[in-house]
Amino acid sequence: MKAIFTLRSIRHKLLAGVLLTTATALLILGTIFIAYDLKDYRNRIVDELITQADLISLGSTAALQFEDRETARQALSSLRLRREISAAAIYDKDGKLFARYYSVPAHIVDIPVQGERQGIEVGSETVRLFRPIYSDQEVVGSVFLLAQSGVSARTVKVMLIFVSIAVLALLASTLLSSWLQARITHPIMEVTELARQVVTERNYDLRARRNSDDEVGFLVDAFNQMLSQIGLRTSELERSNEELSLQIRERTQAQNALRESEYRHRTLITTLSALTWRADANGDFTAAQTAWDSFTGQTPISHSGRGWLQAVHPDDREQINLLWNQVCEESVPFKQVFRLWYAPEQEYRYVNFSAAPLIDSNGRTLEWMGIVDDIHERTQAAEEITRLNAELEHRVRERTAELENANRELESFSYSVSHDLRAPLRSIDGFSQALLEDYGHQLDTTAKDYLDRVRNGAQRMGRLIDDMLNLSRVSRMELVRRPLNLSELATEILANLQSAEPQRQVRIDIDQDLLAYGDTRLLQVALENLLGNAWKYTAKQETSEIRFGQMEIDGQPSFFVSDNGAGFDMKYADRLFTPFQRLHDSREFPGTGVGLATVQRVIRRHGGHIWAESEPGKGSIFYFTLNPAEELKHDTPSDSAG
Repeated sequence: MKAIFTLRSIRHKLLAGVLLTTATALLILGTIFIAYDLKDYRNRIVDELITQADLISLGSTAALQFEDRETARQALSSLRLRREISAAAIYDKDGKLFARYYSVPAHIVDIPVQGERQGIEVGSETVRLFRPIYSDQEVVGSVFLLAQSGVSARTVKVMLIFVSIAVLALLASTLLSSWLQARITHPIMEVTELARQVVTERNYDLRARRNSDDEVGFLVDAFNQMLSQIGLRTSELERSNEELSLQIRERTQAQNALRESEYRHRTLITTLSALTWRADANGDFTAAQTAWDSFTGQTPISHSGRGWLQAVHPDDREQINLLWNQVCEESVPFKQVFRLWYAPEQEYRYVNFSAAPLIDSNGRTLEWMGIVDDIHERTQAAEEITRLNAELEHRVRERTAELENANRELESFSYSVSHDLRAPLRSIDGFSQALLEDYGHQLDTTAKDYLDRVRNGAQRMGRLIDDMLNLSRVSRMELVRRPLNLSELATEILANLQSAEPQRQVRIDIDQDLLAYGDTRLLQVALENLLGNAWKYTAKQETSEIRFGQMEIDGQPSFFVSDNGAGFDMKYADRLFTPFQRLHDSREFPGTGVGLATVQRVIRRHGGHIWAESEPGKGSIFYFTLNPAEELKHDTPSDSAG
């Protein structure tokens, strides 16, 4: 459809439109005709077969009742007169084959061995019919007919008829379209050709010829009027263009003059935004230095020669004089920051003094030219930043010293508290054990349970103190980095756990030669906690699985410890590395809640980070990284674990 409307000629569009309309109508009509004819043909075939089946039923009812197969075969033999019927059969009321007929032996296989339910199937080539045989409203058997449907041949025949009619109709449409083109499109084509000539030659005096009084004639008149209006307006436009061209030339000249004036003004403003000065070939100021005198308050007499140096701060004057003499002798550019007197504020201000020699073709200095930028505020800001940085460094050193003192006091306090707490805890545990051993026979079950709880609480408190001290030591211990083999550390740790519980069935998988660079003592503490947790939380599995390996995550090598233990809900993952926060009941899985916090501090001290993934009942995976800039690969992994 889009291709039709993109045709350039209206003649072709009209022809395509007529042909498309005719073809569409023929297609719809032909589809309806073919569908109706095939449906009517199918209904007639079905009616004829049903009638034939009823006739056979009347002729074979008695034969079925008296089991006279010969009579039934004679009833079927009458079908030889119907060439379209390929095979037929009669079945008794039990569906067993009673008599059969076939036009040629090849159709024997098309006769069902067993009778089927009533129904008819019409295909493109054949029709299958099963119909019951009644006697006094009682089914005494059934009849089967297989006939050639002829639907395919009928379809081809009808479609050939339709195609022939369609071709004749399209030819008629083409002739009609040609006649319409001669009556309708010819005047339009004339107008089109005239419009093309007007556009090419720009001759607006041409006119189209009117041949009819219909809409096309009205179009011709409107086109001629439009040409008249275009001719008049073109003449007016040409006159306006000439006047506009003259105005544009005048305006362009004015704009160029204005642009030059703006450029001179901008140059003057840019030059005057900084203090400018001039000096002779010896570096002595000339008489006219208006900008310099306005800034420093000097006069032409006071600044002449080297008098301009009197405006320089006394502390900077001698150095500037020496440098200026040197650059004047060498005729090289000069740039220096110093303090210059600022008369309006009656103060010295920091300035950036720049000078460059003007040298002729013989290499001789003709004069000096330069500018002075006021950078007082920037210089003061830089000095203030320097002062603040020095003050900040001093405060950091003071705070660091205070923090170190506090850490030493905290360490001393921790050891004192742990020592003071251990003695009473040992007493509680020891006397509770003595009561159980010496007077256990005098105590009832409840009293013994109370004493067991006291001992368990004292022992748990002891472990908690040890974990707190370990956590504190991990944070303060000095790192002694060296190459090490984490695989060997993990193997040793799991071997100790296995020897403590030899009855457990644990499948252990440790990747070989997992090399790292860090503190052996701290990384052993981290692995003991991670592998110990994996060992603990897989205790209730029939076969425990613990793996220690390495993989690359987001381009960074990451170690991991995985198990098939109890797992945890990830919505509580933010509490995982917080001290004393536990995600399982201590009666089910004993612990103090300090181990993972200790692991996190170890990993962070090595410049890495740790995270976990888990699902309740499906185990956990703990990932951790070490500072990749400090990891080393070495050829003798057995020596690195040392």
